Amino acid sequence: MTKTRLAMLAALATVSFAHPVWADSENPNIIVVSGPLFDPFFSALKKGADDAASNLNIHYQYSTVQDANNLQADFARLLDQAAATQPDAMVVGNYFPDAMSPVIKRAAEAGINVIIQDGGYSTWKDTGAFTYVGYDPDSLGVESGQIQVKAGVKNGLCVNHVPGNPSLEALCNAYVKAVKDAGGTGKVLTIAVQDAQNPQANLQAMKGALEADPSIDGIMTLGATQTTLAVQASDETGHEQGKIKIGGSGLSTAVLEGIRDGKVQFGVDLQAYLDGYYSILLAYQKVKYNLAPVQPMYAGPRFVYQKDAEKILLVNEKYVGIRGTN
Repeated sequence: MTKTRLAMLAALATVSFAHPVWADSENPNIIVVSGPLFDPFFSALKKGADDAASNLNIHYQYSTVQDANNLQADFARLLDQAAATQPDAMVVGNYFPDAMSPVIKRAAEAGINVIIQDGGYSTWKDTGAFTYVGYDPDSLGVESGQIQVKAGVKNGLCVNHVPGNPSLEALCNAYVKAVKDAGGTGKVLTIAVQDAQNPQANLQAMKGALEADPSIDGIMTLGATQTTLAVQASDETGHEQGKIKIGGSGLSTAVLEGIRDGKVQFGVDLQAYLDGYYSILLAYQKVKYNLAPVQPMYAGPRFVYQKDAEKILLVNEKYVGIRGTN
């Protein structure tokens, strides 16, 4: 990185956050700091934000990381830069609260309207945000575990490909607890965050877990890519289709086809498009009218089963991208 670039970033980081936020702003400045677009979930989220901005006839900025090599530091840096521009509102996926919450708090204290989106459910009130849009990871984990238990799962494996993200850690822990509460066993398989979008690393990690413990009969994943890889891992370790119940949070065309064909027990549609759409809408209404919901807004989860998959696939053929189908 050049000295000029370093100096520019340093200057941005030292700009005061203090500024007036006018409730009647006709052209609000909204910045979204959210997840990487190489993940199908976030491509759908961004499409929702794009459509909301278009419908409202406003402009906004989507800021994200380009790779998974240094997520915590990169997200904190992007957030610091966004806050330094003194926007009217910020929509933030607080995926790593240790690094990101202090910046969010400073922004909120300086009068920037903040929405926490998708990540950061357990800490959104502490940051000074005025609302949260997303899902409750604890409830999702419990329900996913209970669904698999009812299907006969005795030993569940939750695959967390973004360690350090409290929402995903809570989801996995709740899933494992639900299986254990029903008399079974379970554990979390952690994949290094820099390998989050490395299919071969994910596949080998899951195959290794299945080979090390042949009694695993349930898998819960936290991303569409990981769900399809779980099916492959099950096949390549010699398990008959359906012997291992596979569920996953996040949809893609491949996941929906797997559900339709009976290879995946269920998918969890967090309705990322609504995440993005509602966040822009709420930010706009807060800035312009000083209106805000009095409770968190849950865009998901919606559980998708075999009977639902074909209908959703047909919708996705007509409306490409609203579920991150890439």
